[in-house]
Amino acid sequence: MNVKAKAITVGKGFLIGYVIVFVLITLFQRSFIYQSWSIDFAQAARRPVQKGLAQIVLTTSDKEMIKAYWRPPVRGMPVIISFHGNAATPQYYADRFAGKPWSDSGYGILAVTYRGYPGSTGEPSESGLLDDGRAAYDFVRKTTPDSQIVLHGHSLGSGVAVAIAAERSVLALILDAPFSSLEDVVADRFPMMPTFMLFDTYRSDERIKDVKAERIFVTHGTSDTVIPFGLGKTLASLRTDITFYVIPGGGHYDIMGRKDIEMERAITPLVRRPNA
Repeated sequence: MNVKAKAITVGKGFLIGYVIVFVLITLFQRSFIYQSWSIDFAQAARRPVQKGLAQIVLTTSDKEMIKAYWRPPVRGMPVIISFHGNAATPQYYADRFAGKPWSDSGYGILAVTYRGYPGSTGEPSESGLLDDGRAAYDFVRKTTPDSQIVLHGHSLGSGVAVAIAAERSVLALILDAPFSSLEDVVADRFPMMPTFMLFDTYRSDERIKDVKAERIFVTHGTSDTVIPFGLGKTLASLRTDITFYVIPGGGHYDIMGRKDIEMERAITPLVRRPNA
């Protein structure tokens, strides 16, 4: 076999391999995006939460049962609805917003578990997670109608938070390690994979323009190896009213809570108290 024939054979082999990988990634992409399979369900169920947080179940519009952690606010104070990251569970986020400085001001917290994650039914998808977010919002609006709502999202949860904030009225939006779109994440991490094959896209870069909130905060670490810092910076640049907290050397997880005091101090004076 001459050099040209060998090159053709190698090229064909590479092309066939690429097609096989492409097909497999396309078929199983949601297993890569929503890594609920990587969570120890038993350990997640045993993880304690702060006193005063109740475990409840929300029913979505498509009849899925969503586990959540709930603590009502002091009358008239806002409720923070928190959407967790990919291979995560909501207990940490429930504890975070049930603690200082938020607890001192009387904020409530609702931290939800996405469909398909430990304790919730269903299979995750973008449309499904947005239904979960709407169910959480509707629960707070019905349960504490006098309370304004603050939405929080970390990583994957930022895509959910931005989408719900673009649809519903919110007092503030808090985003930790967000991305501009899932397409941009894939393009950065898997540059040879065409993004047109994505079932879910989470176009926060488009939706953020429709968000009507008194305050929007983005926090991102410069050393984030999961969601590149540049994607959070891109999202923050799309509006002039976004407060962008840069955490030098910060990673994907250790940035959370670092700016809570500043954010609480900025949001609380804007709270609309009933009969005030």
